Amino acid sequence: MRLRALLTAALFLIAGPVLADPAIGKRVDAVFADDAVTLTEAGKTVLVYRTKPLDPAAEPGRANYVGQLYAPDGTALTEDKPGDHPHQRGVWWAWMKVQSDGKTIADGWYMKGLTYFVREKKFLGDAEGGGTLTVNVDWMVNSGPELVYVATETTRVTVRPLKAGSRRVEFDTIITSRVNALGLGGSEDDRGFGGFSIRLVEPEKLAFSSGGKAIVPNGSAITAGANMGFAWTDAASPAWAVGLACKANGQAITRWMLYNDRSMQNCVFPGRAPLVLKKDEALRLQETLVIRPAAKKKVP
Repeated sequence: MRLRALLTAALFLIAGPVLADPAIGKRVDAVFADDAVTLTEAGKTVLVYRTKPLDPAAEPGRANYVGQLYAPDGTALTEDKPGDHPHQRGVWWAWMKVQSDGKTIADGWYMKGLTYFVREKKFLGDAEGGGTLTVNVDWMVNSGPELVYVATETTRVTVRPLKAGSRRVEFDTIITSRVNALGLGGSEDDRGFGGFSIRLVEPEKLAFSSGGKAIVPNGSAITAGANMGFAWTDAASPAWAVGLACKANGQAITRWMLYNDRSMQNCVFPGRAPLVLKKDEALRLQETLVIRPAAKKKVP
């Protein structure tokens, strides 16, 4: 008995006291449901990723996107299915022209003829306290008599831990063609919008800037810098600023479709003319969102 007690004491001295980890409870985590994955930090919702449509019969294509994105204080920064543009989603990527062998077979923007089947979803935390949600998705065209498997997608959404009150969210999407020639193209007009988009709340109260210069929306696609800043000008609006940077196949996207009325904001890619992927060829899209406290606004 005496020998056992001595061994226990020695082990305690070697191991030292067990201290609580202050980071426990503050890490990014995931809550899985049948139709969505909610990413949280310290128990507060960061974003909600929709993996299944809420109404499959009416809107089978409303899936595979971020419905809600929140600031660190819980302020909602995005809208999903707004009354003015019900096809718009919180944070999403879609094109009006989804083509096979040069023929348009679906419209992902207006959710016509294209459905997304999320066949796998998983989450992995990292040593810094952040975490990554990975979803594997099949693109299925249902505009004809049979389902056509046109592409596979892997999207990774990484939420970095809060730093100086700011949050960083990174998107990394790889779309691989499963048909001989998969075309992805924007709107048919000269704006050519399509690709990564975000529907921020109260867009009529936004101010835009790029490269330290104010940008004024004009109803057309604007060439600016590789980063775009969005900030609400009204004292009653969100007290946050959002920065966005987009890349396609490693190249910065510098064409922007911006709106000061009730609509979305878009880094335009590839434009009106479709990008064509051969079978098994991939497109990689990368976007970074930074949410930070805005400069204090003057109350009138």
